[in-house]
This record gives sequence, structure tokens and C-alpha cells, in this order.
Amino acid sequence: MSGTAVVVNPDSFLGARAVAALAAAGWQVEGLPDGSDGEWEAFLSEAVGHDAGVDFIVTAPPTDFPVDDPGAAIATAWRGAKYALPLFAERGEGILLTMAFGPARDGALPGSDAAAESIRLLTAAALLDAGKAGVSLRSNRLYCHRDSAPGAIEEAVRMFGDDRSRFMAGAEITLGSGGTESSTSLHGKSILVTGATSGIGRSAAVELGRLGAWVAVGGRKLPLAEETLTMVRKAGGDGIVVPLDVTEPDAWVAAARGIGDSRGALHGLVNNAGEARNRPIGELSSADLDFLTEINCRGVRYGVDAMAPLLARDGGTVLNIASVAGLRAGPGGTAYSASKAAMVGLSRGFAAQFARAARPIRVNSLLPGLIWSDSVADSLGEAGARAFRAMIEPKTPLGRVGTPEEVASVIAYLVSDAAATVSGQTITVSGGLELGFP
Repeated sequence: MSGTAVVVNPDSFLGARAVAALAAAGWQVEGLPDGSDGEWEAFLSEAVGHDAGVDFIVTAPPTDFPVDDPGAAIATAWRGAKYALPLFAERGEGILLTMAFGPARDGALPGSDAAAESIRLLTAAALLDAGKAGVSLRSNRLYCHRDSAPGAIEEAVRMFGDDRSRFMAGAEITLGSGGTESSTSLHGKSILVTGATSGIGRSAAVELGRLGAWVAVGGRKLPLAEETLTMVRKAGGDGIVVPLDVTEPDAWVAAARGIGDSRGALHGLVNNAGEARNRPIGELSSADLDFLTEINCRGVRYGVDAMAPLLARDGGTVLNIASVAGLRAGPGGTAYSASKAAMVGLSRGFAAQFARAARPIRVNSLLPGLIWSDSVADSLGEAGARAFRAMIEPKTPLGRVGTPEEVASVIAYLVSDAAATVSGQTITVSGGLELGFP
């Protein structure tokens, strides 16, 4: 994807990284030296109504380092969100990326923490305002450290500006310190995807294969798993089928043994297998809670425990596919939301535990919103599917449901070396649903 992009504070440390990233991707880049009201108003008077238009706005903080006074960073982000709406109003859509410095780990700059929290809420509120105004705004945040790898910053900017993030709105990624790689190629990587027989799991396996990965296709329905493996190979990858019921610890041990014998190491584990039961609490039983907890939480723990020795050999990554239901409760979600929230907490706990290792394994949660597939539609029935979509889409700032392919593209980024410093994070691919639901 390319077009016209505006970068606020293009000569600052983060602004310069954004300019370099976009220029390399073929964007026409225009800079606003300080993003003041006067600059924005002058730019608007020239841009609105012209055929060229603006497709992408990136706001960067004015300083080259995090500072203790949050005022300038907050004001820059706020004005970017404010002026994005009239710029995008004519076409009804646009992309806004708000860049900022992440809080210091030791709390040395409380003002930096203040800026990060303020930007988080103001951009979320502006996203809701955009939806009310009929603008489909892909507004996301990228927090960086001063010593984050320049190449990693640039690749993240490109990801937020291209089709990989087309169902991300209200999402946030923080790049940690250090790191040297910025490649999204998965050549030479061995990755296990559970629940890879349909939906998000199948699309993820195919996308990982397209990028060069060797994919272990995990699932209980072996004929469907074989279909997925065929699709992986047609996309350019390779792999094997791994019979796997994620609720059976012995099945995980056997899967680890088979992958270890075939590949020697595992570079990525995508815990995608899961189930949903949404009904009022009075209609749910303890057996329902136990069923969802077993597959959505314990199944993840069994997998991480079994695969950790293989993942540790090359400093691999775990990506747990949870749900925005684990972030924002809604009616009927007491058991399902509880099980997905447990997955999110488990991810953070494992990330902190593994961070102390000599070869850390990084762990993140990815939270989809309503992702439409044939299996989802079939499970709801024709009438139920229509009613469910009609209820969810108006609550989603992007005004639509997502597709498995849109989640798969973000999975591929997060398991790549470009995201090597991303760990312990909860990242949404939801169209912003969690902001408007229930």
C-alpha cells in the first residue's frame, strides 16, 4: 500500500524513522515541522477538496528522547487525532499512527508514563468520535524506546500503514530496547499452529508458509489438517501434520518429541485452538466453565510447558490467540471471557518468567474481535449469523467484521524477527470492537 503520508515532527528521532520507513515503501511523504494548530490549518486549507488527498498520518513526539514533561507529546498526539477527521472525512477512511516513547522501566520519568497513558485514552476516544462522524479510522499506537532498533521501528511503521493492519484499530505495540533484526521473512523458522484445521488457524498456517516457514499443522481432525498442509505447501512452505488435542498433556509431549526429531528446535508456537460458549450466567453450568477453562487456558499451559525446551534453543516465541472478550466483558460472557482473560494473564506471567532466562522466550497475546468464517456462520445458523453481525458491526469502529486472513497477517509479523523485542503484550486485531462493546 502507498499514497500520501504526513509525518508530524519529521526531523525528530521517531519522526525520522517514520519518514525513512514510508519513503522506502513508496509513500509520498510530507512533513509538518511542529504540528501546531496553525500548521495543521494551513495544511487543511490546501489538502481538503484536492484529488490527491492524504492516506496516512504519523505523529511523532517533538523530542529525541523521552522527557519528564508530558505536555508537548500529549498536544502533538491530540492535534494529530483532531485534524485527522477533517482530512479523512471526504473519503470516509484513513490511517493514523501515533508514535511515542514508552515509559521508563525504572519509573525515572513519571511524565513519560503520564504521556503514554494520556495518549492511550485520547486516541481511543478520538477513534470513537471518528466512528460517530462516519470515518473508518485505523488509529493505532506505536511506543518505542530510545534504543529500539531503527530497522524494527521502521518495519512496525510500515506494518501499521499497509494491509497487514487493515483490521487493527485502537491497537498498541511497544518495541523494547535493543534488537538488531527487522526482517519479516520466516525462512528457516519452524512454527507450530494449533487448531489449524479451519478459520484463523488455517489462515495463519498458510500465511506463515507463504513467508517461508516450516509449519507443524496441529489439530484433532486429521483430514482437515492434511488439507491445511497442502495449502501451506501450495503457498511456498512445508511442514507436517501433528495430531494434537490441546487438552491432553500426553499429546503435547508426543508433539514435542515429533517436532524435535524433525527439526531440532521450535521457533514459534501459535496457540490458536479454542472454544466459545456465550450464554447468560443462569444458563451456564460449572461443566461449561470447566470445558472452556480446560481448552482456552490449561491447553495453553500444557503447550508452553511441553514446547519450552524446544523454544529455548533459539529464543523462540509464543503467541496466544485469545479474544477481545478477555479484555472487555459483555453479556453472556462470564465463562468464555473468564477463560480468555486467564489466557491473557497466563501470557503475561510466562513472559515475565521467561524474560529472566539466558535465551528468553517471548510471549504475547493476540486478541481478535469478531472474525467471520464459514465455521462461525455455520455454528450460528443463517438467521443467528445475520442477527449477530447486525449487533456487532455498529459497535465496531471500523464498521465491519474481520477475516481470518487479517488476523493471520498480524500473527506472521509478531512471530518474525521484526518483533523480536515485543513481549508480555496484549495486542488487538478487532476493528476497535473492545472500545464500543457492549
